[in-house]
Amino acid sequence: MLRLVTIILLCAMAYAFADPKVLHVSTIPSNADIYVDEIRPNHAKAPAYISPAVIEIADDSLASEVLISLFNPGFMDTTLRVRLSPKDTSYIIISQSPISDEDLLDKQQSELSKRKRANFGKGLMKFSLIPLALGLASGAVAYYEIEKAKDSKKTLKNSSIATDRYQQELEDFRDYRDKAKVAKGFSYAGIISGAALFSIGFILYF
Repeated sequence: MLRLVTIILLCAMAYAFADPKVLHVSTIPSNADIYVDEIRPNHAKAPAYISPAVIEIADDSLASEVLISLFNPGFMDTTLRVRLSPKDTSYIIISQSPISDEDLLDKQQSELSKRKRANFGKGLMKFSLIPLALGLASGAVAYYEIEKAKDSKKTLKNSSIATDRYQQELEDFRDYRDKAKVAKGFSYAGIISGAALFSIGFILYF
């Protein structure tokens, strides 16, 4: 029994520390988009790799094959199942055939246009975080200035009009009030513009 447990533990440790299998993919021509383990890859999405590429088989050193799909505008889409070498590293070179069919070329260009639109939308969503952050920061400033204005207003009620303290508190109150208005305006502008950019980017991305 002890021997069996030892063997199981040794096998588990060998599996855990085994070098991951990798697949070297080269294409003719190069710069082909590579999608891994996708039966019907969406070419409008950015690829996982671009040839030539070294693909690490995801945390499964016992995998015996992997599905590779290639997309290269002007050349036939290629999908094949690659049987991996029993060793750690496998190599494959794929030659793609040029396309002469105008309809297929138009379809590929349409997919590229969708990808560009999606990438632009993703960029807009990331950029929208800037005005949103500025809007939230301005909102925090506005809240602070409003609270300070409230405190000054309370002090004014308890001060005599003829005193210097009253005049100073009056000036402070007006200053806090004006700063709060400006900060509130920046807050609204930042949040609205950020939300608008994010919404547009979301629509373009999906």
